[in-house]
Amino acid sequence: ELDTKSSVPKFIDERWKNGTWDLNMFVKGGKMDWDGVINAEARRRKFLELYPEASTNEVRVLFRSSIIPWWAWLMRSYLPEAELVRAATVGILMTYIVDALTGLDMVGQTGNFICKAGDFVTVIGVILFRQKKDFNNLQRLADEATLYDKQW
Repeated sequence: ELDTKSSVPKFIDERWKNGTWDLNMFVKGGKMDWDGVINAEARRRKFLELYPEASTNEVRVLFRSSIIPWWAWLMRSYLPEAELVRAATVGILMTYIVDALTGLDMVGQTGNFICKAGDFVTVIGVILFRQKKDFNNLQRLADEATLYDKQW
């Protein structure tokens, strides 16, 4: 929110207390909503980017984004950094698997048709299933497709 009463805009969010996020206010259903924390911090930083004069030394910022677990960042599929890390991780893992199966090192894999086909399947898999919820959608689709079979 924006406080327009003073000449300098002020960031207002009831979850922002004493220079940090009150993490208790991000608990939903007994679990920490790290996406909510990331979204709130992104909004706060965007506000400070738009209104740099709102940043003062009166209240110290104690929040550190390093408290957010690494897996929460990786689950954010629309963050380009997460996509790069995920793709690199899958690529390296597949390189090790192909090396173990074929005995070809990374350079040797580039000239092998089977390795190229494996890379293609991996890339398609990452594109199709890059989000955890995509697996749930696929499960619901499979349940729907086999609904009539289950009725008999």
